[in-house]
Amino acid sequence: MLARLIVCSLLVSALLGCDGREAGVPVEPPGPVELAQAVLRDIASTGTLNSSIEGLQDRLDAVRATDPAKADELLADYEKLMAIPRGNVAKIKATAKEMVDKF
Repeated sequence: MLARLIVCSLLVSALLGCDGREAGVPVEPPGPVELAQAVLRDIASTGTLNSSIEGLQDRLDAVRATDPAKADELLADYEKLMAIPRGNVAKIKATAKEMVDKF
């Protein structure tokens, strides 16, 4: 009987735990500028325009809040980037690299 009580106590303790969780560190999610830079770096290294480019225009437009002139310039470059034929990998890479350098 005593053995069962001890085993049950240990089992309950193991199941409940002591809740000694460590406090988490709050992480700030990347902003639109950082996300745009990451997408452009990927394009500059691969030369492919894949699904990651979908939100790029909105992210570049978000630059307008801090630097309207830079946003206009980047959005004009975005239009040029989108106009490049998909098979012209070298031109895509060069244009994306130029855009990254403007940040």
